[in-house]
Amino acid sequence: MSARRPDQPGRKSAHLPPARAAALAALDKVLRKGQEVQAALDGVLAEATGPAEAHTPATRGDAASSASAAHVQKPLPATPDGTALRHGRISRQDAALATELVYGYLRTEIRISWLLRRFLKAPEKLPPEALLTLGVAAHEILHLDRIPDYAAVDWAVTHIRLRFGPGLGKLANAVLRNVARLGGGTRNADLYRADLPDQRDFLGVYHAAPRWLVDLWCDAYGMDRAAALLAASAQAPAPAVRVNATRPEWEALRGRLVAEHGGARCGHAGVVFPPGGFPAEVAALEREGLLSRQGAASQEVLDALRPDTWEGPVWDACCGRGGKALALLERGVDVRLCSDPNAARLRGLRTDAERLGLAVPALARASATQPPCATYAPGAFRTILIDAPCSGLGTLSRRPDIKLRRTPADLDTLAALQARILDAAVAALPPGGRVAYITCTLNPTENEAQIDRLLAGTSDTGTSALLTVETQHVTPVDPPAREFFFGVLLRKG
Repeated sequence: MSARRPDQPGRKSAHLPPARAAALAALDKVLRKGQEVQAALDGVLAEATGPAEAHTPATRGDAASSASAAHVQKPLPATPDGTALRHGRISRQDAALATELVYGYLRTEIRISWLLRRFLKAPEKLPPEALLTLGVAAHEILHLDRIPDYAAVDWAVTHIRLRFGPGLGKLANAVLRNVARLGGGTRNADLYRADLPDQRDFLGVYHAAPRWLVDLWCDAYGMDRAAALLAASAQAPAPAVRVNATRPEWEALRGRLVAEHGGARCGHAGVVFPPGGFPAEVAALEREGLLSRQGAASQEVLDALRPDTWEGPVWDACCGRGGKALALLERGVDVRLCSDPNAARLRGLRTDAERLGLAVPALARASATQPPCATYAPGAFRTILIDAPCSGLGTLSRRPDIKLRRTPADLDTLAALQARILDAAVAALPPGGRVAYITCTLNPTENEAQIDRLLAGTSDTGTSALLTVETQHVTPVDPPAREFFFGVLLRKG
């Protein structure tokens, strides 16, 4: 392979279109540095955004909040090769395209890599940056109908040629033109089955999922349901909002959003929109405190646990940024305490509560494994909400980097943490109190097995209590939001 060309400093990525440069920079942070996708993309776009005119065709971007980063010109981020982006600004359209490239590539990376290997003899010998560039361009060719094939080929070949020399440039041109010739055929399952006779191998490549995940879901749910879950998880999610039910005429606002934007009602006060991004007016309504962004499946699992029947006071023991706690407060549920070990999340909860015009509950920086009981008498809380830290396997459509970062060992570690959190919550409950346990994952060890352990009276802390299941919810296999949650409401004594 050709050696890297000794370009002049600061000129290595000057030729890259802004959206592609931002996408490569963000993907490098995710794949090489292990950052979460939203944080990586937010960081790149926050530094690169500005009010310039569009440079590239607009696409229907991902629903992630990253696409609407603050448009303030700041020092520009580094590309994967470590040089600064040489574009003074990046437009809203470029930010949306960069978002689609990042999320879309991560959703389909396993399938794209398999397709590229059809035309590469030794892909592992390519520079990682060149291989990533080929993958992003292949995603454009195969999945973004609004971008002409020649445009995707041109930017990628030019970048690889200038970075690594004419030899790799010629190879990139040949590979991407072969990918373009496949066209819509890459959507045909028979293309993959011909070389993947093992059904689980086929499911992993066709739906871009790691083999361990395919095995987990096939063993737990059967081949047919696993295939449906994998298919849904490989698609872009449908964005959703939660209308602030404390505001006058909130139901009228919800009805208008449904009628004018092709939405559907979800949860107590939610609206889920067709995949492709939030309606333009959502940002202004959010600033006015009239609604918040919250996934449809997240709203539905909370609603299914019948929070209007919960006795207060309520403690949200794993509150995070407070999406569920704020939804409960909007419904008049007596949430008195929210705790989380992350101070930044607690600050975000306070900010969101003030934006929504809600009274801010008491906030405590604490782990749910060690309840902050110094200020509260034992049994002070009649209901404890545990929106547990989990593997997130139900949110792959929204967080596709999870399937590239998670390992089976991670699942075991998280299950052990969940068990400690549940044991602490049950011990802190008075007789007749309730625990609402929620995860955003599809893994029996983190879901059903946790409940079975509690019902059997098994506790790592020696706590034994009679528990009964009042209600249980699992997101159906074909939700419009393409996300999956598990929830159960338990009563003590």
